[in-house]
Amino acid sequence: MSMVSKRFARLIDLSAVQANHSERDVREVAAFALEQEIIAVHVLPCWVPLLRTLLPKGGKTLVGAPIGFPGGAHVTDIKVAEATRLVADGAEEVDMVMNIAQALSGDFDYVAADIAAVVSAVAPTPVKVILECHYLDEALIRRCCDVAIASGAVWIKTATGWAESGATAANVAIIADQVRARVGIKAAGGVRTLDDVRDFYRKGVRRFGISLATTRNLLNRLDQSPEIFPELADVTAA
Repeated sequence: MSMVSKRFARLIDLSAVQANHSERDVREVAAFALEQEIIAVHVLPCWVPLLRTLLPKGGKTLVGAPIGFPGGAHVTDIKVAEATRLVADGAEEVDMVMNIAQALSGDFDYVAADIAAVVSAVAPTPVKVILECHYLDEALIRRCCDVAIASGAVWIKTATGWAESGATAANVAIIADQVRARVGIKAAGGVRTLDDVRDFYRKGVRRFGISLATTRNLLNRLDQSPEIFPELADVTAA
């Protein structure tokens, strides 16, 4: 495994959050993550207790899961209960779908309070807020970034991977411009090529939510041709 692919593994949130991801899939991603020292594995909430048994606490791979998934419209009390339960089950990161419907309705006070309640309930566990950019125009993406940051999010994430689009060059550029390094950026939803990964990395993305198949493909390519991702060949840049 090249040094470049090892460094890239530390940027990957290996994702198994589709409706058809079974116990077999969870075990497979956990084993791969341990082998490759992936930074985190994210699974559907029901699989967190199992994942916690497969990934030793204090090891190199974190356990993560989404809440309010995938629509974001759960009432706040349910999101808080879900997040609290996931942390109790062993989650070390929480990816929260913001209330997209309320954002589209212009009720940003609701969106802010929803995020803040979850952040407070699970502190100091880091919360990434999923915008689901597919449904938002540029002005809404910018406004929601600011609301999420003010409410305590430490990462802004592009998408759930369930909508028709997610991490596009345009969406990532808007988020990066609005965030201006105040919090981290996670690209998810359609991240499949090294061209995308390099472009997003150069824009400031430092976590990539990607599937097992895509992860294998990207790491294999970087093993064969590490020179194609020069930023990760430079220790100071990585």
